[in-house]
Amino acid sequence: MSSRQRVGRARALRLMDDENPVEIADGRSQDLASQVTISGEVVDVIKEVFAGTSVLNDQNKVSQILAARAEISEKWGQARDAFLSIGRSLLELENVLSKSEYLRLRSGTERLFPFSDATATQFRQIARAVDTGKIPLEKCPGSYGTAYQITLLTDVQLQLANERGLIRPDVTRKEILSLRREVQPVMSPGNRVDVGTLREEKRRLTLRQNALEAELQEIRRRLTELTELVG
Repeated sequence: MSSRQRVGRARALRLMDDENPVEIADGRSQDLASQVTISGEVVDVIKEVFAGTSVLNDQNKVSQILAARAEISEKWGQARDAFLSIGRSLLELENVLSKSEYLRLRSGTERLFPFSDATATQFRQIARAVDTGKIPLEKCPGSYGTAYQITLLTDVQLQLANERGLIRPDVTRKEILSLRREVQPVMSPGNRVDVGTLREEKRRLTLRQNALEAELQEIRRRLTELTELVG
């Protein structure tokens, strides 16, 4: 087998048994080149991240992970304002993978993608906010840090932000943070609690907790192996 070969997406699963760099055809986006280079190192990372799961035996999931990684890596290198496309790719993976597989993906975020799990969470939140209409696409800021701050606004804060003309492409992170400090949710019997925001925060924290627990289990497993080897 040559050091580089061309394979279709339907054969992406074979990458898991190949130690050599390959090129895989990817039709996910017209912005991507017709051939995407997949190195042996990337294959090894995917094997390690999803070891013990059924992902490696599912060519559709493997193809989507490889395609998402290729698209995300390219968008990240081209321009930071491609975070919306990145977020949507991550949301697609969230829908494709099982809960346990998704936790593995999150714990291996920094090894699979050029950003941390915390940054990936911001990308997903922004994409979800735009797709649900919370942030109109044409008004979404060019900075993902600023856009993420908008996703954290309560309904009351968001309404005020719209009234003040703060939901616009050139709004600054400082302006949104200032609004959040000015109008803070008051949790008392006489005030209505934004249940939706609290539920979303709980969901994010639960996912983060599960990811950390999965990572801790892996650390314990490895420590046990090392103890058996070196005492």
